[in-house]
Amino acid sequence: MTTTIAISGKGGVGKTTFAALAVRFLVEDVGGSVLAVDADPNATLGPMLGVDVEATVADFREETLEKKSEIPGGMSKDRFVQYRIQQAIVEERGFDLLAMGRPEGPGCYCFVNSVLRRYLDQAAEDYPYVVIDNEAGMEHLSRRTTNAVDVLFTVTEATVIGADTARRIAELARALPIAVKRIVVVLNRVPSAGISDEVRARLEAAQIEVVGEIPLDEEVLAAAAAGRPLRELPRENSMFAAVRSILSQELNVPVTTG
Repeated sequence: MTTTIAISGKGGVGKTTFAALAVRFLVEDVGGSVLAVDADPNATLGPMLGVDVEATVADFREETLEKKSEIPGGMSKDRFVQYRIQQAIVEERGFDLLAMGRPEGPGCYCFVNSVLRRYLDQAAEDYPYVVIDNEAGMEHLSRRTTNAVDVLFTVTEATVIGADTARRIAELARALPIAVKRIVVVLNRVPSAGISDEVRARLEAAQIEVVGEIPLDEEVLAAAAAGRPLRELPRENSMFAAVRSILSQELNVPVTTG
C-alpha cells in the first residue's frame, strides 16, 4: 500500500525545501522507494534533489490534446499517454521524479488527467511512498490527478499572515473532491523568540494541528543561494533533523541516529 504525502503552502515559505528533505528522509532513513511529484510550475524540486529534469507532463499534454503527437500504429491514446508519462520520469537512486510542468491551458485535459491519476494509482505497486510538492493554490489536487492523500503538510511561517494562509489551505483541502485523511501544519523559519500567542490562537481557532516547528537554518539558506542540492546537507543539520522527527512521528517510522 502506498502512503501519499502532499506538501502545500504559499510561495517562498520553504514548501519545496520540506518536500526535498522529506524525500531524502524516506530514502535514507526508511529505505522505501519514493515517487516524487513536482506539481509546482516553478519546478524547483528537481534542483533541490540534485536532479536535471528534461521533460515534464506539460510537454506532451497540449500535444496530446491537439493531436499533434504522432501516436504509433497499434498503440491506443491511453497507452501513448502512459508511455509519455514514463518518458518524463527521471530515475535516481532510491527515488524517481515526475515533474508536472507549467499550468494547463484553456482546453479540457480531463483525459490526460484521468490517465495520470490511474498511472499514479498503479504506482502503488512500485512505490511505497509518493511525495507531492504542490503549487501554491493546490490546483494539482483539485484537478484530481491523484485519488487520495494520507497526510497533507501545510508549510507556513510563524506569522499572522502565515496562520491565516494555513487556515485557508485547510478549508480548501477539506472541500477537495479527493480523500485527505489528515491535514497538519508545519511552522518553518521559527525565530529564536518562538511563536507569538496571536499566531497560536489563530491556528487553534482554525482547528489546525501544528506537528512541528522548524528553526531558521543558515545552512539551508546558504545551500539555496549557491544552488546546491539538499542531499549535500550534513545529517545533523537542524532543519533536516526537524523534518526527520516530524515525518517519523506522522508516518510512525523510526528515525536512525547520526
